[in-house]
Amino acid sequence: MTQQPLRPSLVRALTLNFWNIPLPIVCKDQSKRLAALCDYLLAEEYDIVALQEMWFGNGHNTIVEKCGSVYGYTHYFARGFMGSGLLVLSRYPITETLFMAYGPNGRPSMIHQADFYGSKGVGLCRVDANGHLLDVYTTHIHASYSEQKAEENAYTPLRTAQALQLCQFVRGTRRAGASALLMGDLNSTPAEACMKLLQAGGDLRDAWLAANGSEHGGETSNTSDNCYSAGSGSPERIDWILYGGDTIKCLSCHVVARRVPDSIICYSDHNGVAAVFELSSVDSSSPAPQGPIGKKSVPIGKKDLAEARDVLTCGVHEASRRLTSCGRRLLATLILLPLLLMLPSSSTVSVLFGSTVLFSAFQLFAYAVNVAEVRELRTLVASMSLQLVHAEKISKRSGPTCTTL
Repeated sequence: MTQQPLRPSLVRALTLNFWNIPLPIVCKDQSKRLAALCDYLLAEEYDIVALQEMWFGNGHNTIVEKCGSVYGYTHYFARGFMGSGLLVLSRYPITETLFMAYGPNGRPSMIHQADFYGSKGVGLCRVDANGHLLDVYTTHIHASYSEQKAEENAYTPLRTAQALQLCQFVRGTRRAGASALLMGDLNSTPAEACMKLLQAGGDLRDAWLAANGSEHGGETSNTSDNCYSAGSGSPERIDWILYGGDTIKCLSCHVVARRVPDSIICYSDHNGVAAVFELSSVDSSSPAPQGPIGKKSVPIGKKDLAEARDVLTCGVHEASRRLTSCGRRLLATLILLPLLLMLPSSSTVSVLFGSTVLFSAFQLFAYAVNVAEVRELRTLVASMSLQLVHAEKISKRSGPTCTTL
């Protein structure tokens, strides 16, 4: 008996950075926003929901419990001290999960930014969508924390490195024949090199562009109608839904979850993004998929490769400079400690000695983190350089061409 083809299936997806930080002075109206979000999710009945910044407390547990009648399958990627903040809700069975922490992951000295302690990474949930294979990825890339242009921003190399690792993870884990959704706060605008590389190298398409025909619009951060982030900077589109595969088609994409109905508050300091997709069966007459994602190659322009390599190279220089500064501070404290021991004992000396020991320990920790970051960035620079050499060789043989991550 021949197997009947699967019926087309509609999938409604939502991504939202919920802003769940346990600092009431900074993160306002948490309990009200959490209750409103639960009501919203129950009313909308999305098929797949990806939430970011669900870091502390029982916020994710509250959502799982209150929304369990609609979203019977959930997974929270609990990683590190604060957790990854990534929560996935699904109406379809989640059959397998996987998580990868990013290598360069922020600066431990920037405690107020907390990106380093947020265990940033990418989570994967394999979903059985009425017999259709669906690989759902969710992530939250390092923030920029600046109004500077991308090429002048100190965190651009770090975000580019995370985007490249995300791209490699998607390519390496996506199942042949499966459709893919990548949802989350990528903290990157459409014009940035890391977004171009992520879409080309990960064989992913922008749902907003596919549905609306333009990269403009769709701003989710610092919008004028957001009571928490309006005026904090220029409105930007940094929350994304990307999709890939031969059996998935984007039907619509909208900015949603703005202001809570009949209220003066918003759901978050970000707006959400929702999209509707159609999943169809694979044409049995088409060639069998090849490789991990069923593609022989994915085109990436040499210009984009060179731009990413240059950004990462600048990141290596900056990280090396921080490493040197951190090493000097560590050496100074290690020299100071024996000198403090030579002073007459007193409460002041004891406090000073204890503070110096703690400072030395933190500097040693920061030094180790900086060493790891320099090595990670150098590895990525070497990878990009090899790809550029390969692209140049092919270009000389067959004219202008592309390469693959």
